[in-house]
Amino acid sequence: MFQWLAVSTNTYHGFSLEEALEGIAQAGFRYVELSCVPDWTLHFRCDQAGEEDLRKLRQKLAHFGLSVLSLSAHSNLATEEGCAYLVSALRCARELGARVVNTGTVDREEDEDLLRKHLEWLSREAERCDVFLALEVHGDVFSSGRKLRELLEKVQLPRVGINYDTGNALFYGNVRPEDDLRVCLPWVVHMHLKDKRGGYRVWDFPPLGDGMVDFSTIFRILWEGQKDIPLSVEIEFDGRFEHPCSFVDVAVQRSFQYLRRILEEGGYW
Repeated sequence: MFQWLAVSTNTYHGFSLEEALEGIAQAGFRYVELSCVPDWTLHFRCDQAGEEDLRKLRQKLAHFGLSVLSLSAHSNLATEEGCAYLVSALRCARELGARVVNTGTVDREEDEDLLRKHLEWLSREAERCDVFLALEVHGDVFSSGRKLRELLEKVQLPRVGINYDTGNALFYGNVRPEDDLRVCLPWVVHMHLKDKRGGYRVWDFPPLGDGMVDFSTIFRILWEGQKDIPLSVEIEFDGRFEHPCSFVDVAVQRSFQYLRRILEEGGYW
């Protein structure tokens, strides 16, 4: 278990894909979560990708000895545009051999019915692509695993699950991820390993091991539940993004070393 350790290229927000891949590979990781989010971290644009774009991307990945484990394609699923972009991401995931496409949901509670309707046909597309669609613990509407579990119990779609973000559970939901994860574990198909410092709504997501998330407990919960899922490190720092790329490289290296240590201590490595 725990063989699917990746880093989200969103960790390299503001830097190029090449810089992200180089830093991730040098730290010791072999997988990436490719950030494909318009108007945020857009390292690959899914809705404009042709065969040549995919070929060049595969070439870059091979150069650094990396594979794409998942895609981050956060979209507003209350809109047709958001859903259309997500379909393009699912198709890119299929071509790249990725297992999961992560997304946001909706920004308003009154859009939940529309979300459920859209998820029905998005799930069918995910099935055709042999990919899981993972709704992230993110934002005000679905700020915890418990809330996403309630949604998924209603829709009952086998290709739709949860991307559990440990830092977002604290930031948006004000809940301990070690407790909240247990509530939704059967629905979790992907996880963001994200640490957190400070109180509720304080944007401070440091290298793993520097915050308040008890990752030893998180891994024990996953182990006991036999959840062999993609695990993607995401570091978003203090939100100012004024640091050089070398600063991110060090944070990723430290996170790899921390993960290796606690996995060895738990007997998982």
